Amino acid sequence: MTDHMDTQPERVSDFYDVFTHMFLRFWGENFHYGYWLSDEDDSSVDVATDRLTDVLIEQLGLRPGPRMLDVGCGIGTPALRLAGTVEADITGVTINSGQAQEANARAAAAGLSHRVRFDHADAMALPYPDASFDVAWAFESLLHMDRSRALAEMKRVLRPGGRLVIADTCQREPIGPEYQDVLDDAKGKFAIVELPGIDDYRALITGAGLKLDELLDVSEHTRRTLRIMADGASEHRGSLEEQFGDTARQLIEVLVHPVSALPEFGYLVATAHKTP
Repeated sequence: MTDHMDTQPERVSDFYDVFTHMFLRFWGENFHYGYWLSDEDDSSVDVATDRLTDVLIEQLGLRPGPRMLDVGCGIGTPALRLAGTVEADITGVTINSGQAQEANARAAAAGLSHRVRFDHADAMALPYPDASFDVAWAFESLLHMDRSRALAEMKRVLRPGGRLVIADTCQREPIGPEYQDVLDDAKGKFAIVELPGIDDYRALITGAGLKLDELLDVSEHTRRTLRIMADGASEHRGSLEEQFGDTARQLIEVLVHPVSALPEFGYLVATAHKTP
């Protein structure tokens, strides 16, 4: 008899069983970083996170009519914002069934369920035929996955010439050994696989057989995110721990730890395409 070992998809799903509800309490409906224009920009979290969505929408360069895949869609907020800007058929996937149900409910409430739907599926084994989509994005979701496998799957389901946009966390510089234990603990609690460097990302994309078009380091615009998250988590700590117990306590401890403010952590936006 062997002990059961959770797979990475199961760990990610379990993580979002709790963190989805925590995020809605202390951050907002966009489950991703914010984008501030400058140190003087006092935009709210809602404005800053919508702005980052708009950065990705601009990178997609969509015209009316395409089929689009949202890999790691969360509760669907970015996809619904995209659907409000262009007539596209959008399919989102999330490993967490509760998120898929919530996202579909939001699409229905917005009157968009005729062209926006969200599936409960594993992004590393997408349930779609080859060349099913014209464009795709992975919005802060690849940090939970084997990126090579996920990129290979996105390439498979993209048509030749199809465009891919990625927003992801990264390491701009190596983390000092004095922080390694803390970082490993944080990755375990947040079901994060790895934090690649920017040069590593170039290799990941080209290694998947995709053509890299642009790789932007936008860390200076997103750096405020983790500090504001930590402040929000601290403010709601009592009620979150009362509702979600030790799991909430452990996640909050990661968010408020000083390691999260290190300048070695960064954020990138990559654009690539599948060659004909």
